[in-house]
Amino acid sequence: MKRAIAAAAGALALAAFAAQAQDKPVTLKFSYWVPPKHSLVVSTYGWAESLAKATNGTLKVQIFPSNQLGKGPDHYDMAKDGIADFVLVNPGYTPGRFPVIAAAEQPFLTTGTINGSPGFQEWYLKYAPKEMKEVWTCLVFTHEPGTFHMRGKKVEVPGDIKGLKIRTGNATSSRFIGMLGGSSVAVEITEARETLARGIVDGIMVPWEGLTVFRLADVTKFHMENPLYVSIFTWNLNRKAYDGLSAAQKKALDQHCGLDWTKKIVTAWAARDHDAIQKVKPLSDHVAYTINAQQVAQWRKAAEPLRKQWADEVTKAGYNADQVWSELVAALKKHNGLYQ
Repeated sequence: MKRAIAAAAGALALAAFAAQAQDKPVTLKFSYWVPPKHSLVVSTYGWAESLAKATNGTLKVQIFPSNQLGKGPDHYDMAKDGIADFVLVNPGYTPGRFPVIAAAEQPFLTTGTINGSPGFQEWYLKYAPKEMKEVWTCLVFTHEPGTFHMRGKKVEVPGDIKGLKIRTGNATSSRFIGMLGGSSVAVEITEARETLARGIVDGIMVPWEGLTVFRLADVTKFHMENPLYVSIFTWNLNRKAYDGLSAAQKKALDQHCGLDWTKKIVTAWAARDHDAIQKVKPLSDHVAYTINAQQVAQWRKAAEPLRKQWADEVTKAGYNADQVWSELVAALKKHNGLYQ
Protein backbone atom coordinates (compact mmCIF):
# COMPACT_ATOMS: atom_id res chain seq x y z
CA MET A 1 0.00 0.00 0.00
CA LYS A 2 2.80 2.40 0.95
CA ARG A 3 4.58 1.59 -2.30
CA ALA A 4 1.42 2.34 -4.27
CA ILE A 5 0.99 5.70 -2.52
CA ALA A 6 4.63 6.58 -3.10
CA ALA A 7 4.36 5.60 -6.75
CA ALA A 8 1.24 7.70 -7.19
CA ALA A 9 2.89 10.71 -5.52
CA GLY A 10 5.92 10.30 -7.73
CA ALA A 11 3.75 10.13 -10.82
CA LEU A 12 1.94 13.34 -9.83
CA ALA A 13 5.25 15.13 -9.24
CA LEU A 14 6.57 13.98 -12.61
CA ALA A 15 3.36 15.08 -14.30
CA ALA A 16 3.59 18.53 -12.71
CA PHE A 17 7.24 18.85 -13.71
CA ALA A 18 6.43 17.73 -17.26
CA ALA A 19 3.61 20.27 -17.51
CA GLN A 20 5.92 23.03 -16.30
CA ALA A 21 8.63 21.92 -18.69
CA GLN A 22 6.15 22.29 -21.55
CA ASP A 23 5.32 25.88 -20.60
CA LYS A 24 6.05 28.34 -23.35
CA PRO A 25 9.21 30.35 -22.55
CA VAL A 26 8.36 33.98 -21.80
CA THR A 27 10.63 36.99 -21.31
CA LEU A 28 9.04 40.03 -19.69
CA LYS A 29 10.51 43.48 -20.32
CA PHE A 30 10.79 45.38 -17.02
CA SER A 31 11.20 49.14 -17.46
CA TYR A 32 12.71 51.48 -14.88
CA TRP A 33 13.31 55.21 -14.99
CA VAL A 34 15.94 55.02 -12.24
CA PRO A 35 19.62 54.21 -12.99
CA PRO A 36 21.08 50.68 -13.01
CA LYS A 37 22.83 51.05 -9.65
CA HIS A 38 19.65 52.11 -7.85
CA SER A 39 18.69 49.73 -5.05
CA LEU A 40 15.37 48.91 -6.72
CA VAL A 41 17.06 47.80 -9.94
CA VAL A 42 19.65 45.76 -8.06
CA SER A 43 16.92 44.04 -6.03
CA THR A 44 14.90 43.33 -9.15
CA TYR A 45 17.72 41.22 -10.55
CA GLY A 46 17.52 38.99 -7.49
CA TRP A 47 13.73 38.87 -7.75
CA ALA A 48 13.93 37.94 -11.44
CA GLU A 49 16.49 35.22 -10.76
CA SER A 50 14.21 33.69 -8.13
CA LEU A 51 11.23 33.86 -10.49
CA ALA A 52 13.16 32.13 -13.26
CA LYS A 53 14.23 29.39 -10.87
CA ALA A 54 10.65 28.88 -9.67
CA THR A 55 9.50 28.33 -13.27
CA ASN A 56 12.42 26.13 -14.36
CA GLY A 57 13.63 28.96 -16.57
CA THR A 58 10.39 29.41 -18.52
CA LEU A 59 9.63 32.88 -17.11
CA LYS A 60 12.46 35.37 -17.38
CA VAL A 61 12.70 39.12 -16.85
CA GLN A 62 14.86 41.52 -18.86
CA ILE A 63 15.50 44.81 -17.08
CA PHE A 64 15.71 48.18 -18.86
CA PRO A 65 16.81 50.97 -16.44
CA SER A 66 17.43 54.69 -17.04
CA ASN A 67 14.41 55.60 -19.20
CA GLN A 68 15.50 53.30 -22.04
CA LEU A 69 11.88 52.48 -22.92
CA GLY A 70 10.27 55.73 -21.79
CA LYS A 71 10.22 58.52 -19.21
CA GLY A 72 9.02 58.13 -15.62
CA PRO A 73 5.60 59.80 -15.95
CA ASP A 74 4.79 57.55 -18.93
CA HIS A 75 5.41 54.21 -17.23
CA TYR A 76 1.82 53.40 -16.29
CA ASP A 77 0.68 53.91 -19.88
CA MET A 78 3.68 51.96 -21.12
CA ALA A 79 2.42 48.92 -19.21
CA LYS A 80 -1.16 49.58 -20.28
CA ASP A 81 -0.20 49.80 -23.95
CA GLY A 82 2.36 46.98 -23.93
CA ILE A 83 5.43 49.11 -24.63
CA ALA A 84 6.85 47.37 -21.56
CA ASP A 85 5.50 44.37 -19.69
CA PHE A 86 6.53 45.26 -16.14
CA VAL A 87 7.07 48.85 -14.97
CA LEU A 88 7.85 50.91 -11.88
CA VAL A 89 5.09 53.50 -11.45
CA ASN A 90 5.24 56.62 -9.30
CA PRO A 91 1.57 57.70 -9.13
CA GLY A 92 2.72 61.10 -7.92
CA TYR A 93 4.11 61.79 -11.39
CA THR A 94 0.53 62.14 -12.67
CA PRO A 95 -1.35 64.15 -9.99
CA GLY A 96 -5.10 63.55 -9.89
CA ARG A 97 -5.04 60.36 -11.95
CA PHE A 98 -4.85 57.96 -9.00
CA PRO A 99 -6.51 59.78 -6.08
CA VAL A 100 -6.88 56.77 -3.76
CA ILE A 101 -3.21 55.82 -3.60
CA ALA A 102 -2.30 59.50 -3.16
CA ALA A 103 -3.42 59.10 0.47
CA ALA A 104 0.05 57.74 1.13
CA GLU A 105 1.53 61.18 0.44
CA GLN A 106 -0.17 62.83 3.42
CA PRO A 107 2.41 64.21 5.89
CA PHE A 108 3.48 62.47 9.09
CA LEU A 109 1.66 59.25 8.19
CA THR A 110 4.17 56.41 8.37
CA THR A 111 7.27 55.52 10.36
CA GLY A 112 9.20 54.05 7.45
CA THR A 113 9.16 51.73 4.49
CA ILE A 114 10.01 48.45 6.24
CA ASN A 115 6.86 48.47 8.39
CA GLY A 116 4.84 50.89 6.30
CA SER A 117 5.07 49.24 2.89
CA PRO A 118 3.34 45.97 3.93
CA GLY A 119 0.46 48.07 5.25
CA PHE A 120 0.25 50.16 2.09
CA GLN A 121 0.32 47.04 -0.09
CA GLU A 122 -2.31 45.17 1.92
CA TRP A 123 -4.54 48.25 1.82
CA TYR A 124 -4.11 49.28 -1.80
CA LEU A 125 -4.46 45.88 -3.45
CA LYS A 126 -8.17 46.14 -2.61
CA TYR A 127 -8.45 49.34 -4.66
CA ALA A 128 -5.91 48.72 -7.42
CA PRO A 129 -8.26 46.58 -9.59
CA LYS A 130 -10.51 49.64 -9.94
CA GLU A 131 -8.09 52.57 -9.80
CA MET A 132 -5.40 50.87 -11.92
CA LYS A 133 -7.78 48.63 -13.84
CA GLU A 134 -5.82 48.67 -17.11
CA VAL A 135 -2.86 46.85 -15.54
CA TRP A 136 -2.13 44.10 -13.02
CA THR A 137 -0.56 45.27 -9.75
CA CYS A 138 2.23 43.19 -8.22
CA LEU A 139 3.87 45.17 -5.40
CA VAL A 140 3.17 48.43 -3.54
CA PHE A 141 5.84 50.19 -1.48
CA THR A 142 7.40 53.51 -0.47
CA HIS A 143 10.88 54.89 -0.02
CA GLU A 144 12.13 55.72 3.45
CA PRO A 145 10.44 58.93 4.65
CA GLY A 146 11.72 62.17 3.26
CA THR A 147 12.05 65.26 5.38
CA PHE A 148 13.30 68.86 5.36
CA HIS A 149 16.97 69.46 4.56
CA MET A 150 17.63 73.19 4.77
CA ARG A 151 20.44 75.56 3.83
CA GLY A 152 20.21 78.30 6.45
CA LYS A 153 17.64 77.59 9.18
CA LYS A 154 15.71 74.88 10.96
CA VAL A 155 12.10 74.25 10.04
CA GLU A 156 10.26 73.24 13.23
CA VAL A 157 6.66 74.51 12.98
CA PRO A 158 4.37 75.25 10.01
CA GLY A 159 4.88 79.00 10.37
CA ASP A 160 8.57 78.58 9.57
CA ILE A 161 7.70 77.77 5.94
CA LYS A 162 6.23 81.19 5.13
CA GLY A 163 8.29 82.94 2.48
CA LEU A 164 10.60 79.99 1.85
CA LYS A 165 11.22 78.27 -1.47
CA ILE A 166 11.28 74.47 -1.15
CA ARG A 167 12.02 71.76 -3.70
CA THR A 168 9.22 69.29 -2.93
CA GLY A 169 9.01 65.52 -3.31
CA ASN A 170 5.53 65.12 -4.82
CA ALA A 171 2.36 67.00 -5.75
CA THR A 172 0.83 66.64 -2.28
CA SER A 173 3.92 68.16 -0.68
CA SER A 174 3.82 71.00 -3.19
CA ARG A 175 0.24 71.79 -2.21
CA PHE A 176 1.14 71.69 1.46
CA ILE A 177 4.05 74.10 1.09
CA GLY A 178 1.76 76.48 -0.81
CA MET A 179 -0.89 76.30 1.92
CA LEU A 180 1.74 77.29 4.47
CA GLY A 181 2.80 80.39 2.55
CA GLY A 182 5.88 78.94 0.93
CA SER A 183 6.71 78.36 -2.72
CA SER A 184 7.31 74.91 -4.13
CA VAL A 185 9.97 74.65 -6.80
CA ALA A 186 9.83 71.77 -9.26
CA VAL A 187 13.25 70.65 -10.46
CA GLU A 188 14.62 67.21 -11.26
CA ILE A 189 16.47 65.67 -8.34
CA THR A 190 19.61 65.62 -10.49
CA GLU A 191 19.42 69.43 -10.68
CA ALA A 192 18.62 69.99 -7.00
CA ARG A 193 22.21 70.39 -5.84
CA GLU A 194 22.90 73.31 -8.17
CA THR A 195 19.55 74.87 -7.29
CA LEU A 196 20.44 74.76 -3.60
CA ALA A 197 24.02 75.93 -4.16
CA ARG A 198 22.84 78.99 -6.08
CA GLY A 199 20.26 79.87 -3.42
CA ILE A 200 17.32 79.44 -5.79
CA VAL A 201 15.68 77.31 -3.09
CA ASP A 202 16.05 77.44 0.69
CA GLY A 203 15.67 73.74 1.23
CA ILE A 204 14.57 70.41 -0.14
CA MET A 205 12.19 67.63 0.85
CA VAL A 206 13.95 64.35 0.11
CA PRO A 207 14.89 61.06 1.81
CA TRP A 208 18.29 61.02 3.52
CA GLU A 209 19.72 58.87 0.75
CA GLY A 210 19.57 61.91 -1.53
CA LEU A 211 22.16 63.68 0.62
CA THR A 212 24.85 61.22 -0.44
CA VAL A 213 23.65 59.97 -3.83
CA PHE A 214 23.11 63.50 -5.20
CA ARG A 215 25.68 65.21 -2.92
CA LEU A 216 23.02 67.40 -1.31
CA ALA A 217 24.88 67.24 2.00
CA ASP A 218 27.37 69.68 0.47
CA VAL A 219 24.70 72.37 0.17
CA THR A 220 22.45 71.77 3.20
CA LYS A 221 23.04 72.05 6.95
CA PHE A 222 19.84 71.53 8.98
CA HIS A 223 18.06 68.17 8.82
CA MET A 224 14.75 67.28 10.46
CA GLU A 225 14.78 63.65 11.63
CA ASN A 226 11.00 63.14 11.89
CA PRO A 227 9.43 61.11 9.05
CA LEU A 228 7.69 63.90 7.14
CA TYR A 229 6.39 62.28 3.95
CA VAL A 230 6.73 59.38 1.54
CA SER A 231 6.12 58.84 -2.13
CA ILE A 232 4.47 55.55 -3.05
CA PHE A 233 5.34 53.23 -5.94
CA THR A 234 3.81 50.23 -7.66
CA TRP A 235 5.08 47.42 -9.82
CA ASN A 236 2.57 46.94 -12.62
CA LEU A 237 2.28 44.33 -15.36
CA ASN A 238 0.54 44.52 -18.73
CA ARG A 239 -2.72 42.57 -18.41
CA LYS A 240 -2.33 40.66 -21.66
CA ALA A 241 1.16 39.62 -20.60
CA TYR A 242 -0.21 38.26 -17.33
CA ASP A 243 -3.19 36.54 -18.94
CA GLY A 244 -0.86 34.90 -21.47
CA LEU A 245 1.13 33.07 -18.80
CA SER A 246 0.52 29.41 -18.01
CA ALA A 247 -1.15 28.43 -14.74
CA ALA A 248 2.23 27.39 -13.31
CA GLN A 249 3.88 30.65 -14.38
CA LYS A 250 1.02 32.70 -12.90
CA LYS A 251 1.31 30.81 -9.63
CA ALA A 252 5.04 31.49 -9.45
CA LEU A 253 4.55 35.16 -10.29
CA ASP A 254 1.78 35.53 -7.73
CA GLN A 255 4.12 34.08 -5.11
CA HIS A 256 6.72 36.68 -6.10
CA CYS A 257 4.21 39.49 -5.61
CA GLY A 258 3.58 38.92 -1.91
CA LEU A 259 4.54 40.81 1.21
CA ASP A 260 7.69 38.75 1.70
CA TRP A 261 9.16 40.16 -1.52
CA THR A 262 7.95 43.65 -0.68
CA LYS A 263 9.87 43.45 2.60
CA LYS A 264 13.02 42.15 0.91
CA ILE A 265 13.07 44.93 -1.65
CA VAL A 266 12.35 47.82 0.72
CA THR A 267 14.74 46.52 3.38
CA ALA A 268 17.59 46.73 0.89
CA TRP A 269 16.49 50.22 -0.16
CA ALA A 270 16.14 51.41 3.43
CA ALA A 271 19.68 50.26 4.20
CA ARG A 272 21.02 52.87 1.79
CA ASP A 273 19.01 55.56 3.53
CA HIS A 274 20.31 54.50 6.92
CA ASP A 275 23.87 54.52 5.58
CA ALA A 276 23.39 58.14 4.51
CA ILE A 277 22.14 59.09 7.97
CA GLN A 278 25.21 57.54 9.56
CA LYS A 279 27.49 59.45 7.19
CA VAL A 280 25.87 62.88 7.50
CA LYS A 281 24.77 63.14 11.15
CA PRO A 282 28.27 62.98 12.69
CA LEU A 283 29.59 65.81 10.50
CA SER A 284 30.43 68.85 12.62
CA ASP A 285 28.95 71.34 10.16
CA HIS A 286 25.55 69.63 10.07
CA VAL A 287 22.66 69.83 12.54
CA ALA A 288 20.15 66.99 12.82
CA TYR A 289 17.14 67.72 15.02
CA THR A 290 13.81 66.19 16.06
CA ILE A 291 10.62 68.15 16.60
CA ASN A 292 8.48 67.27 19.63
CA ALA A 293 4.96 65.84 19.80
CA GLN A 294 3.35 69.27 20.21
CA GLN A 295 5.11 70.53 17.09
CA VAL A 296 4.07 67.42 15.13
CA ALA A 297 0.49 68.12 16.23
CA GLN A 298 0.78 71.62 14.76
CA TRP A 299 1.88 70.16 11.42
CA ARG A 300 -1.01 67.71 11.41
CA LYS A 301 -3.46 70.48 12.23
CA ALA A 302 -2.04 72.56 9.39
CA ALA A 303 -2.41 69.56 7.05
CA GLU A 304 -6.14 69.09 7.69
CA PRO A 305 -7.15 71.17 4.62
CA LEU A 306 -4.72 69.05 2.59
CA ARG A 307 -6.46 65.83 3.62
CA LYS A 308 -9.83 67.49 2.95
CA GLN A 309 -8.69 68.16 -0.62
CA TRP A 310 -7.64 64.53 -0.97
CA ALA A 311 -10.99 63.33 0.42
CA ASP A 312 -12.90 65.54 -2.03
CA GLU A 313 -10.94 64.11 -4.97
CA VAL A 314 -11.48 60.52 -3.80
CA THR A 315 -15.20 61.13 -3.29
CA LYS A 316 -15.47 62.67 -6.76
CA ALA A 317 -13.84 59.53 -8.18
CA GLY A 318 -16.60 57.38 -6.65
CA TYR A 319 -15.02 56.12 -3.43
CA ASN A 320 -15.95 56.46 0.24
CA ALA A 321 -13.11 58.67 1.44
CA ASP A 322 -13.68 57.99 5.15
CA GLN A 323 -13.61 54.24 4.54
CA VAL A 324 -10.50 54.44 2.36
CA TRP A 325 -8.66 56.45 5.00
CA SER A 326 -9.75 54.34 7.98
CA GLU A 327 -8.70 51.16 6.15
CA LEU A 328 -5.30 52.67 5.41
CA VAL A 329 -4.75 53.67 9.03
CA ALA A 330 -5.83 50.20 10.20
CA ALA A 331 -3.46 48.47 7.78
CA LEU A 332 -0.52 50.64 8.86
CA LYS A 333 -1.33 49.98 12.52
CA LYS A 334 -1.49 46.24 11.86
CA HIS A 335 2.07 46.26 10.51
CA ASN A 336 3.40 48.81 13.05
CA GLY A 337 3.92 51.32 10.26
CA LEU A 338 1.68 54.16 11.48
CA TYR A 339 3.47 57.27 12.76
CA GLN A 340 1.79 58.16 16.06
